[in-house]
Amino acid sequence: MTFASHPERQFMQYLRGAGWIKARSLPASGLVEKLLRKGWIEQQQQGPDNEVFLRLTAKGLEAKKSAVPIRGTKADGQPRLKPKS
Repeated sequence: MTFASHPERQFMQYLRGAGWIKARSLPASGLVEKLLRKGWIEQQQQGPDNEVFLRLTAKGLEAKKSAVPIRGTKADGQPRLKPKS
């Protein structure tokens, strides 16, 4: 499973538990397209003006909860061995 970067986690935290949020009320960001492609958020057009609304998906919530690997470790948490010179 891929993990969410810090900016992705911040954005998804804003959407978490809020239901549908009007996209115009969110800061302009390229993250929306990236998160939509990953399936971590979804969008829907609502209302008479077909305004865009966004919400966090179950897949996005799992990505947000997943552990972030520490630099210098493998995905399983074991330290990486430095190559011998």
